[in-house]
Amino acid sequence: MSTIPFYVTVKGEPGKVGGGKPTYHPTLLPRRKATEADVMEHLQSKYGIHRSDYKRLSIALQETIVELLQNHNHIDLGELGFIDLTVRSTGEDDPAAVTVHNIIKPTLHLRFSEAIRRAIKVLKFEKAGSAELKSAGISHAEKR
Repeated sequence: MSTIPFYVTVKGEPGKVGGGKPTYHPTLLPRRKATEADVMEHLQSKYGIHRSDYKRLSIALQETIVELLQNHNHIDLGELGFIDLTVRSTGEDDPAAVTVHNIIKPTLHLRFSEAIRRAIKVLKFEKAGSAELKSAGISHAEKR
């Protein structure tokens, strides 16, 4: 498994004039986004899943989730995790006054499965070297 590079940034204390006592924190390097093409290439090379199969499954899953959300606010995705639909709303003093207009914002939450959360715990991190910092365009990293 390869390591994920980070660099050190400095933060001051909130509410302190002049920043107060500085603290140092790890920050991930800006990374290139994995595109859909990257995902398809990985699935094909590692698992033999063809691009056309991935595209069909991706479209089918998207349409299925939208259709299921019409009647369900929790969708179990098995080994991936689950999707929850919640709403932010305003309240009324009278229950009869509550309408669809009280819903401010619906939100989808993707909760990853326990297997994925365990995999994240074993990721390896290491401090980025000067060449990595330079190629990422980071000039403000702490040199400690």
